[in-house]
Amino acid sequence: MIQSWKRWGAIVLFFPFTLLSLEVVFRLANPPALRYYRDVKLLHAYHPEYGVTLAPNESRFVRHYADLWQGQFTTNSLGLRGLTEPDPTKPKLVCLGDSLVMGFGVSDEDTFCSLLDGYEDKGITYQSLNFGVDAYGSLGSYKRLKDLSTKIDGIKKVLFFISPNDFTMPDELRAQGILPDDENDALHENDLEWKNKFRIQFELTRISYLLQALKLAYEQTKVKWAQTKYIISLDSKQITESPLEYLKESFFVPVKKASCENKENFICPTPIPNLQITCSDSPVSPNDLEPLPETTRRAYDQMIQFAKEKGFEWIPVILPMQIEEVYCRQLGKYNVLGNYAMRAKQYLNSKSVTTIEILPYTDNMCGREFTIHGQTKKAGIQDYYIPGDGHLTKLGNLWASESIRSALKEKRPNAF
Repeated sequence: MIQSWKRWGAIVLFFPFTLLSLEVVFRLANPPALRYYRDVKLLHAYHPEYGVTLAPNESRFVRHYADLWQGQFTTNSLGLRGLTEPDPTKPKLVCLGDSLVMGFGVSDEDTFCSLLDGYEDKGITYQSLNFGVDAYGSLGSYKRLKDLSTKIDGIKKVLFFISPNDFTMPDELRAQGILPDDENDALHENDLEWKNKFRIQFELTRISYLLQALKLAYEQTKVKWAQTKYIISLDSKQITESPLEYLKESFFVPVKKASCENKENFICPTPIPNLQITCSDSPVSPNDLEPLPETTRRAYDQMIQFAKEKGFEWIPVILPMQIEEVYCRQLGKYNVLGNYAMRAKQYLNSKSVTTIEILPYTDNMCGREFTIHGQTKKAGIQDYYIPGDGHLTKLGNLWASESIRSALKEKRPNAF
């Protein structure tokens, strides 16, 4: 009997000891991928109203695990990116949106919102404040704006950056279980059970290296499995419907080599490696596109009404974050990934709200000289975006700030 108790006691003690040992191993090893995700995680805090926000008074140097980017990431006492605190004596220009606005990919001072600080309009100089938080959809942005408006005086202009991630998702990603941000918000907005579970896992993975590693492994496994099923379904369909075409593409078509930029005869846009882009001569009619989801429309309506109540300008901005759009624009053509912009514009026009479009300013991208690693070169559109990431580089943020300044100078008779 005593031996049996000893055996069970050893088993009971073994698992906590193993977990503790793994936690110590992960902390000591601190592999690059886990270190990146932990740094990003620790920049955030749980918020009962809109799920996740930026933690106040944080300062971390974040390096992407694949060395795609690195930069200093700091938040002020209100959890806004950057060290600058709101100045009660100055009118405020607010940047509202997701990770593109928050500025993944560059240091604090290089985000386009930071570069907009000191913007002047009709003799008034504005302090810019960055309300951006990664993975925020339209509803999350509205809730954050409403919350922070009670803590910051003098908000005069709110630039709301519309993202395709808010309400669109390519079929191949949707098949992997990845949903648009607004659709995710609609699923969980009133689900208290889900919110409680989310808070528990968020706090636990914030504390433990091991639990975060397990969560990342689980999520990656789900994505890989969904990707595999999606590829198998595509291949099965092609084998069934066009077996000869499938054999030709799989075994007989040579791999195309990515063309490189000719340094002597600069051409822009240059073909983008590993990316097949299809451009059309004209865009589709907005009337042929699916209307915005109910959650997105509701969030827009709430922001419009809130702006009227508070007396500030609410200015929707469409800043291209998809390099396919920019590439086709350089050729004088269109890409279907830009349809999200037409859907948003059509609804906002019905509400007598004018959007600011930054896509026309991409005409200024090609051939611009910039310095990188001590060398001066001419920029192609790929130099404005982090490869395979979609966020803006330091050059991209500089271009965005200049373009937004120019666009704001144009007449906006219907902006709220």
